[in-house]
Amino acid sequence: MYAAYFLGFLILVIIVLKSYRTKQQHAAAANIVFAKYTHEQLSKEKQRKVHAKAIEIVKSKEPKVRGFANEVERYGWYALAMEDLKIPSAIPENPNWNKVKNPYYAIKPGSMLIRGVTSFVAKEYGINISVSEARNYTGSKVGKENRE
Repeated sequence: MYAAYFLGFLILVIIVLKSYRTKQQHAAAANIVFAKYTHEQLSKEKQRKVHAKAIEIVKSKEPKVRGFANEVERYGWYALAMEDLKIPSAIPENPNWNKVKNPYYAIKPGSMLIRGVTSFVAKEYGINISVSEARNYTGSKVGKENRE
């Protein structure tokens, strides 16, 4: 009898944890898509400031990593940088950035959640955004060409 209760409780915990993780991944996916569009709308000078701030944030959180291996990493960190710089998202009705602790680990390139957000933005706002699905997501192995 107690085994059934324990099993039920364990299943409930797994469902809650999976739901929480999916919510976190969706927040990261939204940040990536919103950041790519917002960054493209900025002047070259503001783009440089965002990049410099992103590198500064990366260095403070991941001292051994100095760059971005793909667009998912790049725009994940750019979202944090734009939030820090008080630059709102350029997506209509979505001016705020989601709280994501570390974009290197938040979501993998090619995630269907990223495709879902890009589809939503295209359908709702007529904004077409494409995020590269390159699978190289090991930030610690970034090539020299992508560093700072």
